[in-house]
Amino acid sequence: MAPKPAFDVLTTNCVELQKLLTAGTITSVGIVEAFLSQIEHHNVNGVKLNAMITTTPKELLLSIAQQRDRERQEGIIRGPLHGIPISVKDNIMTGPELGMPTTVGSAALRSAVARKNAPIVDMIIEAGAIVIGKANLSEMAGWKDAGLTSGWSAVGGQTQSPYVLGGVKPDDRPLGHTTPGGSSSGSAHGVAAGFAPLALATESDGSIVQPANRAALYGLKATVGLIPTEGTSPWSSFTDSIGGMARTPADIAILLSILTKTDFSSSLTESWEGQRVGFVNPQFWNFAYFTCEPEPILIHQQIRALEDARDAIHLNGGVAKQPVPLPTMYELIERLHTTLDQIWNHDFAREWNLFLKGYQDINIHSLADIVEFNEQHKDEALPPNHPDQDLLKWALHSEMSEQEYTEGAKMIRETARVNGIERVLAAYDLDVIMGPMDSKIHTVASAAGCPVGTMPLGYSSLNGRPFGVCVISRAGGEASILKAMSAWHATMPARQPPPQLVDYM
Repeated sequence: MAPKPAFDVLTTNCVELQKLLTAGTITSVGIVEAFLSQIEHHNVNGVKLNAMITTTPKELLLSIAQQRDRERQEGIIRGPLHGIPISVKDNIMTGPELGMPTTVGSAALRSAVARKNAPIVDMIIEAGAIVIGKANLSEMAGWKDAGLTSGWSAVGGQTQSPYVLGGVKPDDRPLGHTTPGGSSSGSAHGVAAGFAPLALATESDGSIVQPANRAALYGLKATVGLIPTEGTSPWSSFTDSIGGMARTPADIAILLSILTKTDFSSSLTESWEGQRVGFVNPQFWNFAYFTCEPEPILIHQQIRALEDARDAIHLNGGVAKQPVPLPTMYELIERLHTTLDQIWNHDFAREWNLFLKGYQDINIHSLADIVEFNEQHKDEALPPNHPDQDLLKWALHSEMSEQEYTEGAKMIRETARVNGIERVLAAYDLDVIMGPMDSKIHTVASAAGCPVGTMPLGYSSLNGRPFGVCVISRAGGEASILKAMSAWHATMPARQPPPQLVDYM
């Protein structure tokens, strides 16, 4: 049996790991070995989470870790992630030097190797991070069974939640209360399960914040256009962005600082003093069926938990206003949903065709090729529990004209951002808006192109799965979200690691 590591893989964050490295208590080699051991014990074995599709070859990983240790001995510290492992969602391209394909969960791309790293991968490597592996995801970042049973891919299988005993069950599909949520499911639940302390991921609408919500993590999607998305599988450049998931806001701030070349450390105040928060009406903004079928017991539990959080903000020096009247925002989703779907379909095939050019030596050159491959390999790509590829077919036949696209995009941005989020923030003099993460608030942020985050709030009395709070701000408002996250982390009950994995430790 391997010796017990000098830290807890389920709870230790990047800041703490860096302190241990600085003190000489541990080495990067030791850190990598500890997280690899956890992956080996619980990814396809043990609890069988299927959170990782592949890991960087062990010999290569240890060689990189040794290099980081040598640099440290020579006084070269690249940054706060120096020598610390990070998982990368498997729709983000990694080059041949890391020894892994970029499958996007698709059987058609099972062995496909990118020509080079995505720029965001180069950024984290240059900052000293060690890419431990590629995380599982909803196939092609969310096209199949999005929402209720997301987290399944033809390559990685069905991601499971380490918080819910028994995992995803076929007869539970209409409810969605056991599913890992969002396309970045492997990224989130891998961090929760101790496979890595931090995850780099992508989101178009809910792909980061929903799985982070169900893994009791902090997650943040940056403002659309703030971070380069080159080398990441697209849904639509209109809503696609980059972000991460971690156990603490400080780790999220570190990652975001690297990706944006902006220092967010001043946002980590751990105080509500001077912060102004607006809460939507949780009885109106509750479960969206796309996300999870409404469950009265859990809805009541979440409302009580939100009330406690609101009171805590007030008692700790912040201003908490509730309810912030956003009934028109729900109507906004209903009114704009068709247009947003049309924009996504318009962009999907065209942008995927460009993305595929980033691979070397493959026979798949277009979205049409993937659709054809799936039809020819139905047993693998379209099994009985996941037989549908209608979204891909619809994307191949988009009938939206360029003029309709331009007008629709302008209308959505004005309605969701200018007359929606920004109007409410200004009218009520707010820094951020909060509400239940199981609602569709994140879709409003997506339509607006604004940043959106999630924070852990509690655990279902029904089955133990985590639930959290959605937090949004204006475009470019990442600092405000991180400031709220930092205060939340300092004043709210601490998140809990997955009980069934604690029992294994």
